[in-house]
Amino acid sequence: MEEIFRRKRVRARILGNPLGCVLRQYVGYLTGRGHRPSGLHQYVFAVEHFGNWLGAGSVSHESVDRFMARHIPTCHCKKPAPRAGRCVRAALNRLLEMLGLSRPDPVMPAVAGRLLREYKTHLLVVTGLAESTANYRLRYARDLLQHFAVHRISQLRSWGPTEFADYVARTGRRWKPGSGQQLASSVRSFLRFLLFKGLVRRDLATAIPSFANWRLSSLPAVVERTKLEKLLAAVDATTPIGMRDRGALLCMIDLGLRASDVAAITADGVDLRADVLRLRHVKERRMAELPMTKRLALALRRYLRDGRPPSDAGELFVIHRAPIGQPLKPIGIRGIVVRYAARADMATLIRGTHIIRHSVASALINAGTSIKGIADLLGHRSIDTTAIYAKVNMRSLADVAMPWPGARR
Repeated sequence: MEEIFRRKRVRARILGNPLGCVLRQYVGYLTGRGHRPSGLHQYVFAVEHFGNWLGAGSVSHESVDRFMARHIPTCHCKKPAPRAGRCVRAALNRLLEMLGLSRPDPVMPAVAGRLLREYKTHLLVVTGLAESTANYRLRYARDLLQHFAVHRISQLRSWGPTEFADYVARTGRRWKPGSGQQLASSVRSFLRFLLFKGLVRRDLATAIPSFANWRLSSLPAVVERTKLEKLLAAVDATTPIGMRDRGALLCMIDLGLRASDVAAITADGVDLRADVLRLRHVKERRMAELPMTKRLALALRRYLRDGRPPSDAGELFVIHRAPIGQPLKPIGIRGIVVRYAARADMATLIRGTHIIRHSVASALINAGTSIKGIADLLGHRSIDTTAIYAKVNMRSLADVAMPWPGARR
């Protein structure tokens, strides 16, 4: 602690705080996570601020929530007490994390909790779903069990098709068709699991209504190639973070990869001799080899040589701030896109990663690339999945479009 806070007066003030003993441990915890001194100071001052407010009370999620809701909005404490909500919340989250105080899950009956655990194992192991898909299906199953107040296994045998059809129709009516369809498919999945386990008398999934959400009924949002190049130009590739971000963006712009695919790229999957990227498609659960463009290969070579911090993680793209060296998650890849879209004045145009993937596919269609070739590049098992991009083949549409009456072609 003496190395971080060199002034005796500051150290004495911190150690004299009601959370003084915890703060000494907290400094070591943040140092181990790789926090920079400036950010570390702010985090410590935020916890000190909380300690002064808490007094002899105990640290818990409830006390942190009260502090954030009641004190921070009207705080007039003197410096160095931070008052920025985001900074204070982040500092207190790290404190709770260090103390091992995880937020308790919503209280559910033991029977429902056990069912949900078994259902998650079934989704991951038996059906082979990606964890992100399993999690949202699990959320719908939890809502269903809470709605029907399941406390005993015997309740399941009394279930009939009408009540589930009504539940899905009534709940889904408030949402968009795509969300309603997602609810319906998730409820069907859970009911089939219960049938598989012998917990219901009949297949109730057949009673679940479908929502009008026709395939290929809408056009995918796309942006011009010049916009994607403008997004790329917003990156300062002279810094380590810029090298990482340029490499991640090029994986999406040049190869049309999903955010989950970019996050899953491993360092040993980058073959710079053959200029080939070997990656495991997370969604399809298979390996693929993709030839890299020259600028993508150059960007990844620079990042591996000059930008990537030392890390035990196998993933290529890692966090450059605390906790340094941890793998960058798909949400982090999305954050890169959103950040540079805002920097390039395209925040309303590019709000996520999938629009880049759609734009790459549409540009290839307009350039005359076959649907099969695009499906192979994007990792689609079925050509039907790629078919929607044929709807934005502007060149072909222009050839068959009829002229407006009275207008010259």
